[in-house]
Amino acid sequence: MDPFASFAHLTDPRVQGRCLHQLVDILALLLCGTLAGCDDLPEICDYGRARLAFLRTELGLAFANGIPSEDTLERLLKRLNPKELEQTLRACAGSLAGRQLCVDGKEHRATTPGGQRHALVRTVSVWVADAHLSFGQAQIEAKTNEKTAIPALLDTLDVAGSIVTIDAIACQPSIVGQVVANGADYVIALKKNAKTLYEQASEHLLARAAHLPAFRSQDKGHGRGERRTVRICQDLRLLDACADWPSLRTLVLVETERHTGRGVTHAQRFYLSSLTDPDPAVYARLIRGHWAVENHLHWQLDLTFKEDQSRLRSGHAALNANILRKTALYLLAQDPQAISLKRKRKQAAYDNEYLRRLLQNA
Repeated sequence: MDPFASFAHLTDPRVQGRCLHQLVDILALLLCGTLAGCDDLPEICDYGRARLAFLRTELGLAFANGIPSEDTLERLLKRLNPKELEQTLRACAGSLAGRQLCVDGKEHRATTPGGQRHALVRTVSVWVADAHLSFGQAQIEAKTNEKTAIPALLDTLDVAGSIVTIDAIACQPSIVGQVVANGADYVIALKKNAKTLYEQASEHLLARAAHLPAFRSQDKGHGRGERRTVRICQDLRLLDACADWPSLRTLVLVETERHTGRGVTHAQRFYLSSLTDPDPAVYARLIRGHWAVENHLHWQLDLTFKEDQSRLRSGHAALNANILRKTALYLLAQDPQAISLKRKRKQAAYDNEYLRRLLQNA
């Protein structure tokens, strides 16, 4: 029998207290196991049995009936309200004024049915770039996409004073208007899905590129080099299409020249922004910073935490497991050691004192 199946309907305070302690025990086990390199529920159960004495004596957890089975862990993840679970992460963010929030979606590929294009489990995350912290997340409902999930997620968050950056899928006046209505600024990629504005903005920027304020940078590594030039235009009087986009103040052109062993390639990308800063370096930093959600979040979830191999899909299980992985990622990022996250997880598995220090950052 699932001890949490009817938790909300219990009236006996003593029974409620016991259930609450069991809930805390299981959540602590899930987090500790995830920190210690466990990538699925059976591994977390194995970890709990091997470290039961530590969990009881050092962390003060009861586990009166021993370590629960993987089925019990999965039932809890299915039924636990993810909005309650993610409050801990939001509390760590502090003030968002002036901070960059990267919004992006991700598919859990192991849940893709055979012959179908999209996974059954897809999530959209709001990532605080400079804090390595997920500020909010939501599961994308079946037969919908990020264009539906992003507005619903933004409605649940206090983003006032922040700068929201999103890929081109969210380049719609309604989403831009919602960001502005919530008191935030935006930098959003512009592609041909916004046909009229794309045509006008791209022609306007390219015709005036040589005379626009510019910021140039370059870097090299991994067998390639790249030069980037970011130009901005804040004179939008001749662009009729801009009137449909709330608080649109700046158009951005990013030109890249990439050198690899196969030759040289060139690319041009366009962005919209409500910011009025006259320095193109500000926009260059925000556009580059947006990819932190891919490199520091999605890539780590898949490579370090094996999220792409997880087959959890029922109820809230996938989203709750995603929140726990992000919590572990945040705690590992707080550790100043200059070693990989993989090594930190291994260290947490065999060094109880190190694991305790990680948990102190929660």
